[in-house]
Amino acid sequence: MARDNPYCWGNLGNIEHELYRFEQAEFCFEEGLKVAKTDAQRGFIYLTYAAMLVQKGDWGRALPMARKALAYKDKAKTRANLGLALLAVGQWKEGWPLYDAIIGFDRSRRKMQYQDEGEWDGSKGKNVVIYDEQGIGDAISFASMVPDALKDAKVVLDVRPELKGLFQRSFPEAKVYGSATGLGEDWRAKHRIDASISLGGLGKLYRPTPESCPGTDYLKPDPDRVRMWKALFSIETKPVIGIAWSGGMEHTGAKHRLWKLDDLLPIFRSVDAVWVSLQYKDAEKEIAAFREDHPEIDLRQYAFGTLTKDYDDTAALVECLDLVVGVQTAVHHLAGAMGKESWCFVNKHGQWRYGPNTQKTLPWYRSVRLFRNIDGWPFEEAATELKERFKT
Repeated sequence: MARDNPYCWGNLGNIEHELYRFEQAEFCFEEGLKVAKTDAQRGFIYLTYAAMLVQKGDWGRALPMARKALAYKDKAKTRANLGLALLAVGQWKEGWPLYDAIIGFDRSRRKMQYQDEGEWDGSKGKNVVIYDEQGIGDAISFASMVPDALKDAKVVLDVRPELKGLFQRSFPEAKVYGSATGLGEDWRAKHRIDASISLGGLGKLYRPTPESCPGTDYLKPDPDRVRMWKALFSIETKPVIGIAWSGGMEHTGAKHRLWKLDDLLPIFRSVDAVWVSLQYKDAEKEIAAFREDHPEIDLRQYAFGTLTKDYDDTAALVECLDLVVGVQTAVHHLAGAMGKESWCFVNKHGQWRYGPNTQKTLPWYRSVRLFRNIDGWPFEEAATELKERFKT
């Protein structure tokens, strides 16, 4: 249901918008507004209408609809939908506090409290816990604000275990624990805690506009593991390119972030390359079946680089690739955070962080380029550019 969707909030008895049947959902909303008799009914329809437009990624229409919903009732769900729309269109100063209204409302963004501390307001000189509250891609993206926080506070980072090593190396001035999922060491008694804040919550303190993003690299892979991957790839005489063909979960639009390997034939055939799977689930059988039909395509899986509980393994692999290509997934945020060139294909219902369909880059990073699915996935366009990119 929409309540559990981290990218839109609203409930609807008829869940057309949850099934991505947007035209049917919009018809229902418009008909409902015609017969609504009370402000409560109109407010509910505007709320769910805004949630549908947010999930659709129709930001130009989601913004005024979310404002209408908020005018009827100021509550967490209406504020969050408006916040997402504002962030998507670049109005970050107004958007961040509204986006943060949903923290702790449901499982999409968990609220943490470690002692009896309140939320950090940016006051300097405090002992602050900054915690990971969403997925890996979100944590990596928002971690770009950790260097800002380190200038103002003594920081403890509480992240999921997969990110502990990578974040400790990248932010040595912080103390990093891998217990955000509820597992691992109980370290609270070791620290005085004046305040805490989510990684996403840092936005309202440090990113008033997209232009305020410095675009600098901030994650540092393990040099020993990097040397291992460089040695492995040193025998190759052609480019080594990472490829991801699925991403997300059901409630983040996974069915719109899914390709078949055959869909990628224009890309595979554009460059004679070693193609390295960046899938997070075991794809060996899928790859074997594909290579049986297309033995000329050198597609490989290195399980010890991607099917791992330590994201340091994946970071070192990505650092040694010539390019990352694929549907929107966390690995593009990883690549961007390390300054690795990445081509991210965004579906027509992309989340707020990818902005309107006219947006070609991400403000968080300098190395991630966006390819948009407007009337279909632009595989041929990318294939043409890949030929040029790796022309010998």
